[in-house]
Amino acid sequence: MLLDVKDLCKSFKGVPVLNQASFSVEAGEVVSLLGQSGAGKTTILRCITGLERADRGTICVDGRYVCREENGVTAQAGKRELFEIRKSLGMVFQSYHLFPHMPVLENVTLALTEVRKMPKKEAERLALAMLQELGLEGKERQMPYELSGGQKQRVAIARACVVNPKLLCFDEPTAALDPETTEEMVHVIRRLAEQGMGILIISHDMPFVEKVSDRVLRVQAGAVCAG
Repeated sequence: MLLDVKDLCKSFKGVPVLNQASFSVEAGEVVSLLGQSGAGKTTILRCITGLERADRGTICVDGRYVCREENGVTAQAGKRELFEIRKSLGMVFQSYHLFPHMPVLENVTLALTEVRKMPKKEAERLALAMLQELGLEGKERQMPYELSGGQKQRVAIARACVVNPKLLCFDEPTAALDPETTEEMVHVIRRLAEQGMGILIISHDMPFVEKVSDRVLRVQAGAVCAG
């Protein structure tokens, strides 16, 4: 099991958002969490990545625990353990989060050189190969403002994938895309899954998730149920 979430609970200021949410993702599988705004989808994602601390429950990523409940007590991963867990995770944000002052190549290599401490030439070699795979060959010197929405999305995917994560998470990947680019995104995600990467998608776009997913789950009333 690549990702295992069990009985996840989270409240904000006493208001429950997640109530015993449970689901899993296998390597090479595309799983989508479908739900309306405010249903708790993004909160699940933030708990998985350690950006929010779960109140209760267990989250296991590739054999490592973000949090773990035993005998009614939930233990949280420490900073060092969370750092190791995040090496297995890739994240593509809804608004891309590209650095506007950096060209495409620098955006993609930054995590390799700054976090993984990889030599610049090796990082650039990997980044250029990833950009080529995603149809962005020749765009490496362009600035983010020179790119279309679909190109920005693919740069964000390249940046997440170049560190070779086992689980890649998408937050509303089609929110700013036109229908043609959305169709391209289906092919990109399926190709990544075929390479063995687990994919978790947070979305409210039912036509998209039905095309791209192996399983579609619904987030309702803070719980996760079959679509």
